[in-house]
Amino acid sequence: MRALRHRTLGAAASIAVALGAFMAETPVEAQNSNGNASYQPASAQSASNWQANDDDFLFLQLVIQNYKLTYDVRGYQTDRGICLDLADVIQSLDLPIRIDKESRRATGWLFAEDQKFTLDRDSGTVQNVNTGRAPVARDIYDTPEGWCVDTNALSRWFGITFKPDLYNAIVRLESDRELPFMQAIERRSRAARLRGGPKQFDLSQYPTAEMEYRPWRTPSVDFVARAGVRTGESSRDGAEARVELYAAGEALGASYFARLATDDQLKPSALRVRAYRNDPNGELLGPLKATQVAIGDVETVPGRLTAQTAIGRGAFISNQPIGQVSRFSTTTLRGVLPAGWDAELYRNGQLIAFQDDRGDGRYEFLDVELFFGRNDLEVVLYGPQGQVRRDKTFVPIGFNQIEPGETQYWAGIVQNDRDLIDLDSSVQTIPQKWRWGVGVERGLDKRTSAALSVQSLFFDGRRRKYLEGALMRSFGAMQLEFGGAHEFGAGSVAEARALGRLGRFNFGANALVAFGNFTSEFAQQQLDYRAGFNFDTSLALGKFSLPLQADISHSKLKDGTEVNELLMTTSLTAGRFAVSAQLSHQERTRSPVTPADSETRVRMLANARFKHFRVRGNATFLTSGRDKGLESATVRLDTSFGEDSDFQAQLDYTTRIDEFRLTTGYSHRFDEFSLRGDAFVTSRGGVGASVQLAFSLGPDPVSGGIRVTNTKLARSGQAAVTVFRDDNGNSRRDPGEEVLPDVMVEAGLRGTEAITRANGRAIVDELRPFRPVLVGIDESSLRDPFLAPSVKGVVVTPRPGVVAQIELAISPTGEVEGSLLNPSGIEQPGVRLELVNPQGAVVAETISEFDGFFLFQRVPYGEYRLRVAADAARTLRVAGSLSTSSGQSGFNLGREEDVMRFGTIRLVPEDKPEPPEQRAPVIAAVRPE
Repeated sequence: MRALRHRTLGAAASIAVALGAFMAETPVEAQNSNGNASYQPASAQSASNWQANDDDFLFLQLVIQNYKLTYDVRGYQTDRGICLDLADVIQSLDLPIRIDKESRRATGWLFAEDQKFTLDRDSGTVQNVNTGRAPVARDIYDTPEGWCVDTNALSRWFGITFKPDLYNAIVRLESDRELPFMQAIERRSRAARLRGGPKQFDLSQYPTAEMEYRPWRTPSVDFVARAGVRTGESSRDGAEARVELYAAGEALGASYFARLATDDQLKPSALRVRAYRNDPNGELLGPLKATQVAIGDVETVPGRLTAQTAIGRGAFISNQPIGQVSRFSTTTLRGVLPAGWDAELYRNGQLIAFQDDRGDGRYEFLDVELFFGRNDLEVVLYGPQGQVRRDKTFVPIGFNQIEPGETQYWAGIVQNDRDLIDLDSSVQTIPQKWRWGVGVERGLDKRTSAALSVQSLFFDGRRRKYLEGALMRSFGAMQLEFGGAHEFGAGSVAEARALGRLGRFNFGANALVAFGNFTSEFAQQQLDYRAGFNFDTSLALGKFSLPLQADISHSKLKDGTEVNELLMTTSLTAGRFAVSAQLSHQERTRSPVTPADSETRVRMLANARFKHFRVRGNATFLTSGRDKGLESATVRLDTSFGEDSDFQAQLDYTTRIDEFRLTTGYSHRFDEFSLRGDAFVTSRGGVGASVQLAFSLGPDPVSGGIRVTNTKLARSGQAAVTVFRDDNGNSRRDPGEEVLPDVMVEAGLRGTEAITRANGRAIVDELRPFRPVLVGIDESSLRDPFLAPSVKGVVVTPRPGVVAQIELAISPTGEVEGSLLNPSGIEQPGVRLELVNPQGAVVAETISEFDGFFLFQRVPYGEYRLRVAADAARTLRVAGSLSTSSGQSGFNLGREEDVMRFGTIRLVPEDKPEPPEQRAPVIAAVRPE
């Protein structure tokens, strides 16, 4: 067996080293030319007589930190220590050195092109940057494999330390610097994680960190204060100051957030509060099985033909999946937008919209068009101190029918655009009236569902009540919806929609007919009918692909007016450059009260990065009508000075007031807070300057007390991670088990800057709320290659402003080996085998080799059972479970038994268990001495 052979050779070599050391100090009797006895050191005698032989042969593996290099290295136990085959070392370290046996020279360079290396066997010298020119002396041995170099000499030549560990059949490499081959291993490791992540990342296979709600958790608070002065801006001249507080935590068994903002004179203007519970498993409120319950500042579900989604003070309850879109072919994205931030919206990687800070603490993208299949939506938030946050979601269309027999519901009541507590009611943009609605949807079969809802809202000067229903059905790569709505006392409307895909061509079609005087937030007053078609495709232009979307619609009003609308969007992304162009055209025919009219606009969005500079711009042009020409334009430049300082410059032009405005800003991030200074000047004589301070407060689970940081704690989740050495393999921290410092923690598929301190604890910040994430260990940070995480990670569902407590166990590892035979007793190669823990999760996999041998390495201590992978068992028609000779399917790896040797195992035909006396014997687990 390979593992046994390695350990046996290692033990024998260790004995040989000890004997060699003893013999080196023991005088050996010899005869001189006169026949008299004389005494010489043993090392002197063996130096001239040592010859390579099979008894001294070694097969070792190079290890650095937690990495095991790909290629094994051949070597020998010599009279002076250990030598390694030079060609194997060069290959394993990926060094550009050429060995020429004819000229007996090796030339090239080590870890940088200026580190020339020359070895000349004839002159007996080696020359490189680490040693200068030095004699080879007795450092090289000729062996059947090639040139075997003493490890001490390799350490001097290469500037890294070679430490043989014969017991474990490895050679440890130690270096104070990061070497190129280490960087290559890390790149391959990251690439492998990225390639394998999304397709195989099943969070249900991992343990979960439960986060019980408590009567009270200390909240996290984000604080932003801004003060400035301006002149030449008419009524806005003078000094101004503004403060925004955003807090999130738990109280009375519920999550909450609160936002308090002042106006420019520090007068409180808005207090927004929400208390809520979210449960993706639908276990809220007993028989109601709700997934979302909220009171305070809430958001309602939109209807299909009646009411838009609305926000304000009220209450909401639903058992729908969190984040599910309600309308057939569009969605609305809303979220928190801190003061001074702006947002970009990308759909399937294409830049389609942009929003500046509008002062209410929200970003909002209404009626974002969706296409059949998967719609990847990403909102990128840019902060004034150079921060970048990404909020990703995907909306599947055509694949999200609810299960047959399942019923989903929602109910909400909202006072439109009204904060829970209005501190300044002097500004009201729209009537702040109450609206309410109730809706249900039921799955009829795998492809069909039906929905019904009732809504009441104040719109267009009076209260309106609606009843609406819809039937959804999918056919292959197409989804259809037939809907209708009735406005009590006014009229009705009917609509048919379709979304589908033909190859790379996504399309949609819709037709709506109104009866009577039906009016809603989705159907304009006096509408007679409306029809439209849209498509999305990609045009191949050489090496580039140009996406193209278009939306065409035709409407007719009851007074005979016809409206034609065209919206076309295209974008181009090439490396670090993204540009989007949007053309909109509207044409209205003459009506009894208004003349014919047409209007065409072009909007450009661009985002590019050049070295350390990021440039973003947008411009809107009116290409028809009396005021045609440039309407507005913005160009913004961002760059960084080091990791903590940023500079920003922005130039705006507004045609309506014929004004240029130049704004510059510089920000610096400290560990505890961030500072920003801004200044502006306008072409109309306006001048101003301001300074902004931002920081967050929150509980510090690592050292206790309160921590102050520049990270937004209240708007994201946090995890306090404790890493410990699990010596008994039970995945729990028992008394006496030590914590591990300097271990890096990762979350999902991204690395973090969280490294455990001396107490073994670290904090992971900026976790996306209510999205399960796997928090685990970056194994590259483990210094001991024979330690490994007991599990790949723990799943946590973060809540805003709340710290989740997680313990991650790091375990010593062992090995499991054996040989696999088919039911006929012949070696069985190519079978995928799995080690499974008591929770049913697959911990490790391997494939039996040509002779049936299998080996699991670096298996954390714990309880396991061995089985044949399901697909392999089906193919071979054998039972999946593999048992020991006593009939037990489980075994333990631990401190007392860290090697499990199954010996020879014969596969059992499916449904034909083999009698115990016919099973191949199993060698008991043995710990080498």
